[in-house]
Amino acid sequence: MSSAREHFLGSVRRGALRRSLGEILRRGLALSGGCGGVRSLAVRALLAAVLVLPPMGAASIAHAEDAPPPAAATAATDAPAPAADAAAATEGDKAAAPAPAGPTEVQVGAYILRISNVSQKDGTFNVDMWVWLRWKGDLRPDKTFEVADGSITSRSDTEVLEDEGYHYTSVRVQALVYHDFDVRHFPMDDHTLDIDIEDSTYDDSTIRYVADRGMALDPGLQVAGWGVSLLQPRATEHVYPTDYGLRSTGSATSVYSRLTIPIALKRESMMALVKQFWISGLAVVLALLALLIHSHDLDARFGLGVGSIFAASANAFVLADNLPKTTSLTLAEQLNLLSVAVIFLSVFVSIWSLRLRYAGRAEDSVKLDRIALIGLAVFYVIANVAIIRVSLG
Repeated sequence: MSSAREHFLGSVRRGALRRSLGEILRRGLALSGGCGGVRSLAVRALLAAVLVLPPMGAASIAHAEDAPPPAAATAATDAPAPAADAAAATEGDKAAAPAPAGPTEVQVGAYILRISNVSQKDGTFNVDMWVWLRWKGDLRPDKTFEVADGSITSRSDTEVLEDEGYHYTSVRVQALVYHDFDVRHFPMDDHTLDIDIEDSTYDDSTIRYVADRGMALDPGLQVAGWGVSLLQPRATEHVYPTDYGLRSTGSATSVYSRLTIPIALKRESMMALVKQFWISGLAVVLALLALLIHSHDLDARFGLGVGSIFAASANAFVLADNLPKTTSLTLAEQLNLLSVAVIFLSVFVSIWSLRLRYAGRAEDSVKLDRIALIGLAVFYVIANVAIIRVSLG
């Protein structure tokens, strides 16, 4: 029954094919009816060949139907090739990929024009300087640097130039800088003012500072009361113990590259000490001279002593106005306290001498005054020298 079904289908398909080709050739023959000759004969021969086509076996037709199309076979054969090519391309990309770039090296230098308004009480000073930067790459560190521990009050516009393969620019900067002054040795205090330059945007993994050569102080730079000199600049990594709330870094700290420009302020004479304490010294001298006045002359003798105490106390207020609030006892305060102590002792001697005179011991009163005058004067000088030497090392 299956063979009969296949024979029947083959006959139907064969008949349909004959009818289609025959119809096409008949229309062609009708269109070429006017041509005659050889073309008519050729067409008629082709028609006869079609009409007498040999029968196709049903098995052949069935095989033709079941055979996969050539394109599908080709695709199935070549299917693994794209995957292999993709794998090869991926390996090639890995091999050709550049290694991760390190931080951009930025050479930083400065020319210090002025340092002004040095205030130990406020813990600030002002600086006016030119800052230059040299770097390679697409970053603009001239736009993102800042003065750490301070604020830039004025910044000039920049223009980037090319210099020996580097980008170069210079910026005029005026800044207010905060500094923790060590006033324990005031007024013979020496200081090192640090001007710290740091990037405000990029950390140490992106920008790394290097101290450039050529940094200097302007020859006309002066700071009243100190000699000024430039120490060796240095570039360091400054670690902040916070991630600034950026959890994705995976670190509890933040590291930024910093260039430190240290400027030394050094007292070059004892004149600062003399200017601060000549009033206290004069008060002590007047208090000691009062011991030469007879103890029974109360107004003159006690008036000098009390006036001297007020003079030393007023000097203490002047010192406090120049110094920050601190728990340590400065050199200035030690010397002023010594002056007050000597003046107080002179007043105490005056009271003792007066009591001796009231007791009828006038000679003992005069002897006490002379011994106290010499003793207090020597003690005051030796104590001042000792305090200064110990304080200044």
